[in-house]
Amino acid sequence: MSRLVLTAAILAFACSTACSNVDMHESRDFERHTLSQLSAPLEGGDFYWFDVKLTAEMPADNDVAEARRMAWLASWMAARSACGQAYEVLERRPFAFLEHNPARFDLRYKVRCAPGNLSPDPA
Repeated sequence: MSRLVLTAAILAFACSTACSNVDMHESRDFERHTLSQLSAPLEGGDFYWFDVKLTAEMPADNDVAEARRMAWLASWMAARSACGQAYEVLERRPFAFLEHNPARFDLRYKVRCAPGNLSPDPA
């Protein structure tokens, strides 16, 4: 009987762990964290870098994909309490061949707080 209870407990734990992992990998935050990052420039400045990876589902020149990337940017800015949600994208470009890019992102956006809002916090 105790062997049956132990087996049932192990199966219940395995199922709950597997089910929770599926939920995490299907969340929008998982996608945002996997395919993008927000950082302050190492050399300083009054802007942020928003870097993204491209995929088959998230190509460079697709309006739906770009809208999702802008939603990720808004989420990053909110998570950092940056710019009071008032910011502007100054440029969007592919990474240069010799540019420092250890995470192998594909696109880089230069984002600045709108006038009258908080300046970037490098943390």
